[in-house]
Amino acid sequence: MVLLAVKEDRSSNIQKAEYGVWSGEAVAFCPQCKAFQTVWIDGNALMPTRKFIQEGSRIYHDCGSRRPCHLYVSL
Repeated sequence: MVLLAVKEDRSSNIQKAEYGVWSGEAVAFCPQCKAFQTVWIDGNALMPTRKFIQEGSRIYHDCGSRRPCHLYVSL
């Protein structure tokens, strides 16, 4: 399996202008606590989950980190 970064800069934004409306499965990686978890994105919006929240176009882990998660998708 190959994992590619959805966006390669540090912010991991989900941006409609660059990617269009995107839906699918992604792996979220928290840069602070190093947690990995599969999340679902539907129409550029994070599907409800207990450990991750979306603020604007960024996704954050609930460990207290103010750094957004990095998102990866598989081919």
